[in-house]
Amino acid sequence: MPDWLLLAAISGGVVYLLMHRALRRASRQLTELAASEGRFRDLTELSADWFWETDAEHRITWISAGGSVATLFGNLPTFGKRFWEIPRVEVEPRALEAHLERLGEQLPFFDLEIQRTDERGARLIHIISGQSRVTPRGEFLGYRGVGRDVTEQRRAERAVFEAKERVELALDGGNLAEWHFDVKNDEFYAGDGWVRFLGHGRSPAVGKGAMLYDMMHPEDRERSRGSMVRALKGELQEYVDEFRVPTRAGDWKWLQARGRVVERDAEGRALRVSGTIADIDSRKRAETALQEAEARYRSLVDLAPNGVLVHSAGVIEYANPAAARLLKAESPAQLIGMQLEALFSPVDLPRVRERQSVLLAAPAAVGFEERRMRCLDGTELIVEGAAVSFLERGRIVVQGVLRDVTVERQARQALAEREQRFRDVVHASGEYVWETDAQWRYTYLSERVEAVLGYARNELLGRAPHEFMPLGEAHFPDTKTPFRDVVRRSITKSGGVIWQSVSGVPRLDAAGALIGYRGTAADVTARKQAEARIEYLATRDALTGLPNRALLTDRAGQAILTAARSRAQLAVLCVDLDRFKLVNDSLGHQAGDALLRAVADRLQNTLGREDTLARLGGDDFVLLWNGLKSAEDAAVLAQRILSILARPFTVEGNALNVGASIGISIYPNDGRDFPELLKNADAALYDAKENGGGTWRLFAPALNARAGERLRIENELRGALARSELVLHWHPVVRGRGQVVGAEALVRWNHSGRGLMMPEEFVPLAEECGLIRAIGEWTLERALSQAGAWHRKMPGRAWFAVNVSAPELAQGDAYVERIEACLRANSLEGSCLELEVTERVLMSSLAENVETLRRIGALGVRFAIDDFGTGYSSLAYLRRLPIHKLKIDRSFLRAIDSHAADEAIVRAIAAMAGTLGIAVAAEGVESEAQLKRLLALGCEEWQGHYFSAPLDASAFEALLLDAAAGAARIAPGG
Repeated sequence: MPDWLLLAAISGGVVYLLMHRALRRASRQLTELAASEGRFRDLTELSADWFWETDAEHRITWISAGGSVATLFGNLPTFGKRFWEIPRVEVEPRALEAHLERLGEQLPFFDLEIQRTDERGARLIHIISGQSRVTPRGEFLGYRGVGRDVTEQRRAERAVFEAKERVELALDGGNLAEWHFDVKNDEFYAGDGWVRFLGHGRSPAVGKGAMLYDMMHPEDRERSRGSMVRALKGELQEYVDEFRVPTRAGDWKWLQARGRVVERDAEGRALRVSGTIADIDSRKRAETALQEAEARYRSLVDLAPNGVLVHSAGVIEYANPAAARLLKAESPAQLIGMQLEALFSPVDLPRVRERQSVLLAAPAAVGFEERRMRCLDGTELIVEGAAVSFLERGRIVVQGVLRDVTVERQARQALAEREQRFRDVVHASGEYVWETDAQWRYTYLSERVEAVLGYARNELLGRAPHEFMPLGEAHFPDTKTPFRDVVRRSITKSGGVIWQSVSGVPRLDAAGALIGYRGTAADVTARKQAEARIEYLATRDALTGLPNRALLTDRAGQAILTAARSRAQLAVLCVDLDRFKLVNDSLGHQAGDALLRAVADRLQNTLGREDTLARLGGDDFVLLWNGLKSAEDAAVLAQRILSILARPFTVEGNALNVGASIGISIYPNDGRDFPELLKNADAALYDAKENGGGTWRLFAPALNARAGERLRIENELRGALARSELVLHWHPVVRGRGQVVGAEALVRWNHSGRGLMMPEEFVPLAEECGLIRAIGEWTLERALSQAGAWHRKMPGRAWFAVNVSAPELAQGDAYVERIEACLRANSLEGSCLELEVTERVLMSSLAENVETLRRIGALGVRFAIDDFGTGYSSLAYLRRLPIHKLKIDRSFLRAIDSHAADEAIVRAIAAMAGTLGIAVAAEGVESEAQLKRLLALGCEEWQGHYFSAPLDASAFEALLLDAAAGAARIAPGG
């Protein structure tokens, strides 16, 4: 082998060995570095401190892990944000401004406080400090620093601060001041409070203990110094002393010092005493005043005419001279030490002990009662006694007062018997008794007059009855003849007016001269009000206070006579609210009554003095307008009334827009008497309502013919059921694109002259004349009968829907039993039937309807809210009822593919229903665009001419047979 080749091989081997060793060394260094980083990470996770780095723009690039970091930031985004930009992290504005200045100069910073309130409401506080980072070439890289959780530290600092404030506040509020005495150095310190007691501004910081004793009143020094010495020696657990010191004004003020030895040396010598000083000057002055008052009171008691006994535990401790005289004792000293019970008659002892038990249980008072007492000479007397008990030096003391009423009681008994006889007679009469002198001034009145007139009897005596009568009313006759049941008005003390029925006879002296009158009187206000109320109710509407039909007829007759004599005109306007039934059904009759009263108030403001507004019942108002000049005037008035009633009414917090329709007839063109005018105005009103309402119509002769036609149709409808003229059509219900799952039963009237009539042509009339319940019962029975036949012929899951009216639901239990009987008679399960109820019907009597529907639901029957979104109600009922389906009203579908608001409403209904677990259906689908939008919005079922018009029974049966044969999915429009 050539030498150069050998040399190359050796060189290559050496290079390989060197590279291998270098790689192994680098690998070991990387391993050691990773271990070092792991140890650092473990230490930072265990440490209460945490570490961070930012870039040159001060955005966070790294934060160490650990519990304190997780607690502070939680799941909040931190990387790429500055500390003060992290959500919910707060930095005090002035501190942040100073911090930004230091960052701008790349200076280190310390203890910047950042705060965040976590999801539980707890406030977390951390401080961060940082040092700038630079490259070897001096290029600024950002900051690196450390953070620390100081939440508990700040909380502790706050607690200490608040505790100190509470102590200072307690001392100030309790009128106290603190003091400390350094015994070894004889240095005394007191807070500002005790010096303020004396009128000075501040207390000296440190003073000598001897200074305090020098300030004291000479009479208090030795006692106070002795108490302090005993406390220092340990003879007293607590130092308590009261002393006087001079104020800034120069007078003496009482203070009380309390304290304890709080520090002793190893040999037990006191080193420090601490305590409080209180201002007790007011208390000491009150004690002095009390002592003086007690001395004055004892002097008065000794001179009192009534007997006074003071006893404790039943033993007499004091008696005044009057008590000694009353009980035949030689002196008060003879009574002291006696048992109190020994002075009472045995008959009264139970009551005496009962009263004493009350007085001795706690401080109390008992009023005057009569008792028999035994005197020391053995005689008895009757006294009136009262007593009061009070605490005196930790014991109950009783003080009693005695008054001799023996003679007084005998006289009072005789008088009471006479008065009771007279009172019994007066009360039995139910009236009050009165007497006057010859000038009709009261000289006597029985007690009952106070309840009638409100005056005390002494306020009436000496005054005449006419002073209490309204001005202008007749007085009583000044004759010697009796009078009976004279009814007159009187004014009570409170200003009210009452009716009285008065009867009386003259009083004559022995010579036959008139000296006054005597008689009785009774309050007959209730009777007079009842008479007035009866008269009012006979001519007024009880709800609004407006004239009723009787009063309106009377006034209209008078107005027609006046108009005939003067060849004038007058107008009769029939006013009917357009949506009143909706208010009653949705908000209840109470709200309906409130609305009627509000309408009456507004209409009355349009009247002249000679016009009459009446309510004939329900929401029917009639306006009789005098002084009419032309039909145009009546039209202008009608338009003004419509404008007035078009403004919203606020009833029970609801803003109601009801509107009205008006019919007008004019005298003499449209009638010669009031009944004819009223009939013709009513016909014009009906024409206005038939044209959509919210307008007025003048009467025209052709309207009578239309009213007659309406009456004829109503009579024919009554016979339609008996003549089997009603038929059912079936409107298929489709799921998805074409799966027929059921049908809605719709009633039609096969009129002999008019042909097939739709529900809107006769159902409103049926509701008005009370036939809707009978039609509903017929529909239910025929629908379930047909459904039973189809289920027997074509077993399956098809269901059938029937509409429910308010009168049907109002039957309650009877309606539930009818449904159950129909299902049982046709061998149908409840799931085959779906009842459709409108919001208006449901809200008519919500509480009762809820219970009825729940009982029906127990049969397995399902419920759907028809015309959903058009009702006048709250959605709260959706949570109270077993609702299975919401049927979106067709009015929201007409422009759903082009009108964003309609689409938004449908989407909201579908979303709400989905949240509540309720299905959504729509009716009135007429195009592919509508269907496509409904399906996209989550509508599950639909009806409409786009799939099929309502079918008669045979056509719908054919549709079901096709579905059973496999052709269930039929293309819409096919």
